[in-house]
Amino acid sequence: MGLSRSNLPSLLKAYLFLGAFILLGISIAYTYTLTNRMKENSRALSELFAEFCGVTTFAAIESPDLREAFERVIKPSNFPMVLTDREGRPFVWRGIDVADTIDVRTLAAVDPRNPPPGPIAKIIEKTKAFDRRNVPVPIRRPGDKTIFGYVHYGEPGLIQQLRWIPFIQLLVLFVFVGLGYIGYRSIKTSEQRSIWIGLAKETAHQLGTPISSLLGWVELLGERGEQERRPEGTVVVEDGFFREVIEEMQSDAERLQKVAMRFGQVGSLPRLEPQDLAPIVSEAIRYYRRRLPNLRKDVEIRERYDLVPPVNVNKELIEWVVENVLKNAIDATDSRHGVIEVELARRRETETVEVRITDQGKGMTPREVRQVFTPGFSTKQRGWGLGLTLAKRIVEDYHGGRIWVERSQPGKGSTFVIAFPV
Repeated sequence: MGLSRSNLPSLLKAYLFLGAFILLGISIAYTYTLTNRMKENSRALSELFAEFCGVTTFAAIESPDLREAFERVIKPSNFPMVLTDREGRPFVWRGIDVADTIDVRTLAAVDPRNPPPGPIAKIIEKTKAFDRRNVPVPIRRPGDKTIFGYVHYGEPGLIQQLRWIPFIQLLVLFVFVGLGYIGYRSIKTSEQRSIWIGLAKETAHQLGTPISSLLGWVELLGERGEQERRPEGTVVVEDGFFREVIEEMQSDAERLQKVAMRFGQVGSLPRLEPQDLAPIVSEAIRYYRRRLPNLRKDVEIRERYDLVPPVNVNKELIEWVVENVLKNAIDATDSRHGVIEVELARRRETETVEVRITDQGKGMTPREVRQVFTPGFSTKQRGWGLGLTLAKRIVEDYHGGRIWVERSQPGKGSTFVIAFPV
């Protein structure tokens, strides 16, 4: 399956999601690596701090000056640690959320293998948890290898929090993807709903004009028949009037057939053939010139055709596109006299054939220009917001061309350009 403009939006969305996943994956990997480095640094500092406590404990007991320095280091620290004797009785602890007001004699009488329920048992449980992660550091008297106790230590709170960061990022990623998918589905559903509603209304609108005209001619024929009915049951109709009715009814029937062909090709790739765009544009203009009196618009449509090469298009669909843009230009023109200029020219610098439609109507704001091809958006009170959406799909997805608003200013009109590659 090759790359085409019809599947380009889906590919872009897929690349967008893939890019987001890659960026988030890199972020998670970097955070995980950084967290591990911080954990290693913290572990080294923890071991160093524990060894410092083990080495200086006896020295602090014997030296009042060192004892004061030792307390200034130990007491403010939130570093989780417990200092115990050889049997495991705690006598100093920090950072484990247990008050340090337990009487020394009570601690000395504790059996560490069977502590009484309460804070002492909690301290001993915490000590065992520390030992499962880190080997306790022995406490020795300087110059003596005899072990008098141990420093049991854990990880600082910051490291414990950093440990969860990759998992939190993964959770945020899944939430982001989930919300993005839900939002995307909601937007797509709303867009499809708008398209289907608009398509139904556009179908009714396209069919309504020739059907109303046919009904009018049938009614006119019936009235003329009643007026010209002879006693023997025959009806005599003037040849000129009869031919006019037949031609108009045939024109309306051809219009119905054309509408059916247009809608039948929406949603499937149409057949493209080399065509001269001039007759196609001219036919669309002729159709609206005939309808201008019914629209009660004093509008002059001026045409200018340069010599252009044939381009691969579907005649019915491109005529529909030109009609849609012309209809918007006519609707944008107020009750005073207005001029719509239609130009067909070749742009050699871009190797395209362009249809340029300029009106002197209401114009649009920059915000309206950005939304003009969005399904359901319309600047008209009774607009359905589908005509230009279909035009964009036909030109860009089916024909590989472009349609855009070249210029628009409130009160000064707009210029739409439809370009096809040569």
